[in-house]
Amino acid sequence: MKRVLLKILPFVLTSLVVVIFWKIWTETDNYAWNPQGKELLFLDIALTSIFFYKTVFWLFVANLAVLIVIQLKRKKYKIAGITLLIVIVFYVFVGQYVNKKCAPSYYQVFLNQSVAEGYITKPILEAGYYIGAVLTEEIANKEMKYRRYAISGLEKIKYRPATETLERILLDKTEIEVFRADAYETLHSFDTEETRKILNDFRSQATDTLDKKVIELGDYFIKNK
Repeated sequence: MKRVLLKILPFVLTSLVVVIFWKIWTETDNYAWNPQGKELLFLDIALTSIFFYKTVFWLFVANLAVLIVIQLKRKKYKIAGITLLIVIVFYVFVGQYVNKKCAPSYYQVFLNQSVAEGYITKPILEAGYYIGAVLTEEIANKEMKYRRYAISGLEKIKYRPATETLERILLDKTEIEVFRADAYETLHSFDTEETRKILNDFRSQATDTLDKKVIELGDYFIKNK
């Protein structure tokens, strides 16, 4: 019995660490400094979903990592190598699935959080690349909450598929100047052949005061970020 306990102890401890880590990381208090209305409810729902997916994923990865270490100590290199391959495949493919499943929940956290300005894009960075599709769809709405931060988030996660939507915002003269300048800055950060052409064409065709103001403001954002 004692030998069995000693064998499973590393896995039990590893599992506890994973569960505790994600429980703390997805605490509502991390994102609700001054909640209003139903924000707490929406945050709880979203963070519970994130906790479930992330915990299950990392339980598998972490425990397999422990198994690899144990097999290496026993000089069972073949088993360790096979296990490592399984971990890599699982991390890449299942990790993508988990990130995609968590992206909408992170977006809900983004919308319903009540934190200081410097932390508003945190849920976007935690979600990573796959929240980009959600943000791209939502920034088309001129009434979107935290719209500027969503556009900035697209820059931070380098979500280049947002190029077309950002171009529409940039060229839309009915948009508020600051949003157009944000789109200008984000397109500049993508630094692709397509975005360079968009910005070069915009600069060369800017004849009215509004467009010139957008360029001036966008260049200021780029210089001072």
